[in-house]
Amino acid sequence: MTKKKGWLSLLLATVFLVSGCSQGNNESANPGNTDSNSNGGSAPATAAGSGTEGTALAPAKLKIVLYGDESNRMKELAKTEFYDVIKKEINAEVEFQFLPWTEYGGGKTDLMLSTGEDFATYTDANYMVKSVAKGLYTDLTPYISAAAADLSAAVDEASFRAFQLEEKQYAVPVGNKPNSAEFYSVLVRQDLLEEAGMTQVSSLAELEQFYDKVHALHPELIGYANTDARRMLQYDFTDKNLYWQNDFIALDESAKDDQIISWFESPEFKTYAGLMHGWYEKGIIPKYAATNVPQLQSDWNSGKAMFWAGTAARPFEGAATISQAVPEAKLVNYFLGTGRPKISRGTYSTAFFVSAAAKDPERYVMFFNLLQKKQELYDLFAYGIEGTDYTLDANGRLTKINTDSLIPDWLLMNKNFMRFDNTVPDDFIADYKAWDDGAIISKGAGFNFDNTPVKNEETKLNGVFTEYLAPIGSGFSDYDSAFPKALERLKAAGIDKYIAEYQKQFSEWYAKQQ
Repeated sequence: MTKKKGWLSLLLATVFLVSGCSQGNNESANPGNTDSNSNGGSAPATAAGSGTEGTALAPAKLKIVLYGDESNRMKELAKTEFYDVIKKEINAEVEFQFLPWTEYGGGKTDLMLSTGEDFATYTDANYMVKSVAKGLYTDLTPYISAAAADLSAAVDEASFRAFQLEEKQYAVPVGNKPNSAEFYSVLVRQDLLEEAGMTQVSSLAELEQFYDKVHALHPELIGYANTDARRMLQYDFTDKNLYWQNDFIALDESAKDDQIISWFESPEFKTYAGLMHGWYEKGIIPKYAATNVPQLQSDWNSGKAMFWAGTAARPFEGAATISQAVPEAKLVNYFLGTGRPKISRGTYSTAFFVSAAAKDPERYVMFFNLLQKKQELYDLFAYGIEGTDYTLDANGRLTKINTDSLIPDWLLMNKNFMRFDNTVPDDFIADYKAWDDGAIISKGAGFNFDNTPVKNEETKLNGVFTEYLAPIGSGFSDYDSAFPKALERLKAAGIDKYIAEYQKQFSEWYAKQQ
């Protein structure tokens, strides 16, 4: 197993995107809103991408919702440099509103949509489908070619397709970075690994040996800072190359067919649940996780955990937080097996939707365009003011002066613009940029399930998942004793009808792709 070099010297912000699991259909969010000149008097979008001053446009007010904690520096820049640049570029005033991550994909976000607030924020494909079904997103198709011209050149075309329903664009993707094998690797505290007398981790047995040795040295540390390890552990519970469509359905990417897998009814889930229960009993997953999952993230950020689920960027994402707590900490990605190609959903970081109640959807698209328009703007939104918040060396390498998070850099990350800390070796940068080499795009990429025929069943299934299945999959409950009742509830909730409908739609879509 080849070790990927991880460097914690980068001072980048620590915010991590999570995905919701809701489903929906593909009804237009704003079917009457298809002409670019019929939206609150908005001017043609050409000004955003052509270099024309934003003052050629009528003034507009926008609200951008972000998730996580708002830093003091973000508050300051939103009122000064951010304000001035956005005003100059697109003649808009932007209010940045921060909400807790618990409100993403539901909660306050749902409330803001249902009560007709004028705003934009980010989404995943599943939440998009559900929200479009309720008429809550604006169809942004008329504005993309002109208002997002720069972004379209900097973001992969496949990323746009991931947020289309019936060839209508309901969200604008942002970011262009290596995304394959997300959470399939183990992100290990290399400093602890070496302290325990080990050099690498290439199997489940070695990972558990790592835990045992470090636990003996540091019993105050927890093992795994999460409750979902199905991706990183799949080398030990299946010979398939699994990729999950949602909590209930997986695909075998090694099979050239359209067959879906009912995850919880599969033999693979039984084996996986046994592994997780063993981790919980052993203490690799701490006992408090059963009632306080958010504490796991806090423990990771404060350097109190041994390993986490990895991604290409996680060795340096969040480095500022961990290195502040443990200056000597180092992070390295490992895979617990070999021989299976990495799977990618696409290269985007996330995608922004615009609420159906927005008066000027086109202006929102112009703002999204600014985020990926050119290096100068990317540096401003991601890093702040040169000389005040960061410095650059002759090679364009970054040194942070102020470590406050601004617009989250995980969100903006684009290989065309992103900067690396000046202490990071060239070979690490080369490895990062080559992370997706040999990766395959999931055969389900671009498929969006219309849940209209099984809405009631899906609602019931989500309840069963929360109450019965998540505790089993997280290892809190023993499979043999808990699953029979969970399966009974699954059947009563309509899992067979749900799976049949999903299979029907996926097979029809898959056939069209061939």
